Amino acid sequence: MPTDRILTRRTGPLAWITFNNPARLNAISLEMWEGLGEAVAAFDADPEVRVIVLDGAGGKAFVAGADVSRYEKERMGDNAQEHYARIGEKALAALYDTSKATIAAIDGYCIGGGISVAVCCDLRIATPESSFAQPAMRYGIGYRYKSLRRVTDLIGPAATKELLIGGRSFDAAQALAKGLVGEVVPRAEHADAVSRQAEKIAAGAPLTLKQVKHAIAQIVRDPAERELAQSEQYFQDCYASADYREGIRAFAEKRQPTFRGV
Repeated sequence: MPTDRILTRRTGPLAWITFNNPARLNAISLEMWEGLGEAVAAFDADPEVRVIVLDGAGGKAFVAGADVSRYEKERMGDNAQEHYARIGEKALAALYDTSKATIAAIDGYCIGGGISVAVCCDLRIATPESSFAQPAMRYGIGYRYKSLRRVTDLIGPAATKELLIGGRSFDAAQALAKGLVGEVVPRAEHADAVSRQAEKIAAGAPLTLKQVKHAIAQIVRDPAERELAQSEQYFQDCYASADYREGIRAFAEKRQPTFRGV
């Protein structure tokens, strides 16, 4: 990676991307947005990878927003903010659109840009110590339509307004109740729970994952932008695949299937 603030590793079909700025609670800088986008693109292009897990270093935060200490350098001046926004959105879009399954392993603060990252993932598993907020009005910053759309699609307009207009913070239980996370697991069990979930997905059929992710993405798109023909083709691909035949045979033979993505 071009920056040591984003760490990557892979074990078999599982890949990890770690936000590595613990001194600032993993607050994201421009170089980290760039690194995130490159890491996702690399894993997306790797046929061996089936699941990408995102987490934060240091045990206190997933991502505690943007690195405000770098605002003067990275987000002020001629076109600086627009450049920053384009790089950030490029990384988020890569994460949201990847054909791999993605899991946000949230332990601690998940603030601002941390929520933007988390809602781009397919699954979010948090610890009870986690907390969630988007204090945009405190700094006078804005969120582009796509970023707010992802949050609103997940938790609805009312809860999104609570975060951004009301300035509310959600603890882990409130985030679970509002649908911002799907599971809350004790910290001592969190890493194992995330790994088990990732391994379960990795053992599943890759073509089904691809088809389901694509179809759900169309549901939350504006109607004029929906790729329904492509979605139908992915559906047909599942039933024409060797993996489909393997899944049926494995069920009949009472064994675990071995899927190859073909």
